[in-house]
Amino acid sequence: MDYLPEDVRRHYDDYGEREWARLEDLHGRVQFEVTTNVISRYLKPGDHVLDAGSGPGRYALWLAQRGAQVFLVDISGRQLELAREKIREAGAGAAITGMVMMDICDMRGIDDHIFDLVLCLGGALSYVRERRHDAVDEFIRVAKPGAPIIISAMSLLGTFHLIGTTDAAGFLEKISDHTEWAPGKPFPDVLDSRRGSSEWHAPMTLYTSTYLRGFLADHGCRVLEMAAANTITSGVHAYERIPASPEAVETLIQLEKQFSTRPGLVDVGERIIVVARTPTV
Repeated sequence: MDYLPEDVRRHYDDYGEREWARLEDLHGRVQFEVTTNVISRYLKPGDHVLDAGSGPGRYALWLAQRGAQVFLVDISGRQLELAREKIREAGAGAAITGMVMMDICDMRGIDDHIFDLVLCLGGALSYVRERRHDAVDEFIRVAKPGAPIIISAMSLLGTFHLIGTTDAAGFLEKISDHTEWAPGKPFPDVLDSRRGSSEWHAPMTLYTSTYLRGFLADHGCRVLEMAAANTITSGVHAYERIPASPEAVETLIQLEKQFSTRPGLVDVGERIIVVARTPTV
């Protein structure tokens, strides 16, 4: 339970352009298509949107191209540099109202109640670990009363579903070295990875849909819907045959979108997407 902002900043500074590229392979494209499909149900032209944990601006560009005004926040200066480049190349600069290096757990430089929609996509809520409460309080503070917030986070059960797929005997043998859970104890609805574990690219918290629903309710938010990204596709596979067939890709994306909101599958995907309405008073 030890969020270290400088470590996260360093990781994404070093990760650089790969953060943009990760949404271009089949797994990443599915994640993007499913996520934007959810966002499209709540986005209105002219909305002022906070993209918290914006990375290199791929979602910000999508928002701008649909008539939104977008304010980008990210902990990594390198990711914001990339966002500036991508936005400039796309000619979308007029839609950007700000671009600030900032921790999502402390956005005091942003005024209260100014955004029509707040997004925190990717895995930022997972990386802030025990400070997730501070982050959500900030999202609520900067959103207009009753505005929707859309969050994606790393799925606990979806991640553990990969154990069989990857035949991960070593992980199971030393599971307490990699997670803050030990065999014999009840399995939780929220779980931290152990710092230093080679199983994750950075320390993070994994969530179930049950936990996220209660967590947001505890902050006064009403959950409107939940979805899963990557119920069929997995980031651990290098796909060759599906990407070679445009028809297969199109059908796969249609299936992923339709499966994403099935109640029995929300915890199966690699990421959970939650839409909640902020308190009205």
